[in-house]
Amino acid sequence: MNDFVDEARTRVAHLLRMANTTDDRIRAQIIEYADSTPEPPVMSRGAGIVTTGCARCRRTAWRQHDCEGPLWVCGTCGHVEPITLRCPQCDAEMTPPALGAPDVWECPACDVYRRWDVSLSSRRDALPSE
Repeated sequence: MNDFVDEARTRVAHLLRMANTTDDRIRAQIIEYADSTPEPPVMSRGAGIVTTGCARCRRTAWRQHDCEGPLWVCGTCGHVEPITLRCPQCDAEMTPPALGAPDVWECPACDVYRRWDVSLSSRRDALPSE
């Protein structure tokens, strides 16, 4: 099968194919799940898919990144909320990574670095590699 055919498949078709089951009950649950959840956005480079609950409607919000930094975008109501991190040492608002850059936040006040998915805060060279 070529890439174009695979891209043209629906999300339901992909989920059913991954489940690889003929059980009608499980297939119905998969279809219901796909119909009741929003389509995931295109994955950004290096970040994968990250979700949280929307502050407004409590449905799924996806982490996206624009020219001003990372933000949460709700797949249901469209609510947009900027993502901020506070420095664990001085409580200053950390500077987000540039678009397309590794997911490393920097504190402008005390030169501490922090990766989004790691609670560790330290110098940049002490961060775990991606």
